[in-house]
Amino acid sequence: MVVIRAGSAADAAEVAAVQREGWFAAYEGIIPAEIIDRVTAPDDGARVRQTFRTRPWQRMLVAVAAGEAAPGIVGYASFGPETEATAPWPAPLTPEGEERRIAELYALYVRPAWWSTGTGRALMERVLAATTRAGYVSVTLWVLRDNGRARRFYERAGFAPDGAVNVLDRLGGVTEIRYRRALDTARQRLGAGREKGSGHDGRRGRGRHLLRRLDGASPADDDPEEVACGGAGAVTQPVRHQISGPCGADRHCRHGLAAETLAACRAA
Repeated sequence: MVVIRAGSAADAAEVAAVQREGWFAAYEGIIPAEIIDRVTAPDDGARVRQTFRTRPWQRMLVAVAAGEAAPGIVGYASFGPETEATAPWPAPLTPEGEERRIAELYALYVRPAWWSTGTGRALMERVLAATTRAGYVSVTLWVLRDNGRARRFYERAGFAPDGAVNVLDRLGGVTEIRYRRALDTARQRLGAGREKGSGHDGRRGRGRHLLRRLDGASPADDDPEEVACGGAGAVTQPVRHQISGPCGADRHCRHGLAAETLAACRAA
C-alpha cells in the first residue's frame, strides 16, 4: 500500500533515487546505459532541488510505502503550467501555461519493484484531479516514442498524441512525442455555454477575456488529506516513464529527471 502526499525539496534525495532507478529500467534499449548513468549520476538530490528553485510553479506528489519495514518514496509525479519544450533550461512557460489554460505533467516515475501495484495510476489520478480543480482545460506530457509501455499507460489514462515531436540529441538522438488530454473544468463548461448562445464559432465564443485567471496553485498541495492505494484488489498500471517530465513524465522526462535533465538535453 502507498500513501500519496505533497512532495517538497526535502524529498529531493529520495526522488532522485527513484528517477535514477526508473531511468535504467524504463529506458533500457532506448537510451544508451552510459548516457543514463551520466545524466542521473547521484548528487544527493541537487538536481531535483534545483527544479524547485527555478520552477516555483512546479507541484509534486510522492507515493510513500505504508506498512513496510523500511517506508520510503516509491514513486512521484511533478506537474504545473505548460512549458516551452525546446527552450533552454529553465524552460519558460508557454502563453497557455502563463494563462493557466494548459497544464503539463513534467514527470511520473515509479520504482520498478512497485510497477503493477496501482502506484502509477494513483499518482496520475491525483494529478488529473489537481489540474482539473485548478481550472486548466487540458494537460500535456512528453513521452519517448519507443517507450511502448509508458505510452500504453498514458493512453489508458485518456491521453493521445497531438502530433508534436521533439528530438533529444543529448540523449542519443531519441525522439519524444507529445500527448494531450482534455479536462472537464468549469472554464470549459463556461466556454461551451457561451459558444451555444453566442452564434460564433468555438474559438471566438470561448470568451477567454471574461474567464477568471487562476493563480495556478494546485489544491493537491494544500489538501491535507492523504490518499492510500494498493492492496490485493488493486488494479494497476505500470509506469515506465516519465520522461515527462524535462525527462521525466515524460517532459515529463525532461522535467522529471530532474526536470532539468531532459529539459537541458532538449535545449542543448
